[in-house]
Amino acid sequence: MKNAAGRHLPAIANLLALEATVRLGSLTEAGNELYLTQSTISKQLTELECFVGVPLLTRAKGAVAATPAGNQYLTRLRRALAEIEDATLEVSSGQGRGGRLNLSVPVSLGNLWLLPRMLDFAKRHPDILLNLISKIGPVDLRASRLDAAVVCNGGPAPGEYGLRLMGLRMMPVCAPDLLLEGEPLAQTLARVPLLHLVTALHAWPTFCDGAGIKTLQAFRGPRYTLLTMGLQAALSGLGIALLPEWVAGNELRAGRLAKVSPSFYQSEKAYYFICPQEQLATPAISTLVQWLRDEICEPDPV
Repeated sequence: MKNAAGRHLPAIANLLALEATVRLGSLTEAGNELYLTQSTISKQLTELECFVGVPLLTRAKGAVAATPAGNQYLTRLRRALAEIEDATLEVSSGQGRGGRLNLSVPVSLGNLWLLPRMLDFAKRHPDILLNLISKIGPVDLRASRLDAAVVCNGGPAPGEYGLRLMGLRMMPVCAPDLLLEGEPLAQTLARVPLLHLVTALHAWPTFCDGAGIKTLQAFRGPRYTLLTMGLQAALSGLGIALLPEWVAGNELRAGRLAKVSPSFYQSEKAYYFICPQEQLATPAISTLVQWLRDEICEPDPV
């Protein structure tokens, strides 16, 4: 069966009725959410089942649930409804000019590096609405509703465009009153607790090897999940943290932190902006990429 436009598409109102009914488990609750009567919801569901030709719901003792076919249909239907919603919000918020972008960023990089620069982007490109989202763990652009992401890894995956924003170069810093004048580095690191980033537990052992310190128990000390947590722990005097300049620079210049050694840890990973290769030519993505290119001047270590 096809509709008047020649497409095999059911009415979107009927699709919304199915999604709400299964999610809420009740025709009455679905009707309340959609501002429709229970009988109207029931009619829409009947129309949809007639349209697709298979049962989508089971009804028993007042409970409503999806059949296996209904669940399979809903899996793709929810993605399609989300895409329609995204497209509508994009054209509405951008008035058809720039658009709307959902960008995933690591929490620390977003708070300390990107957000302070966002006013400049907003002034330069008021037609683009940039939504920032934080994700824990790997980011799958294909399986998410994200348009792009900033990630810390070894580079873009096949099919992705990648722009290197900055490397992960980390220096040892701590509260100034933890340091003893003239004390050798090995003794300082043995005396003061080391603060570890969970995603870079090899950083301290690598740093110590590079500094020629062989006897230190480099894995001892508390761990933290965010660079900003390590920053606050170091400021509070809890120990020595390995932090990038963009995290610790302001505190070093203000004298609230002190550099323990001129040596540093250089990670094999770097921060990259990534997006699907085919999206690079879209106006909003290409504008953001060009703006990021202008911003990625890596500062000299403090």
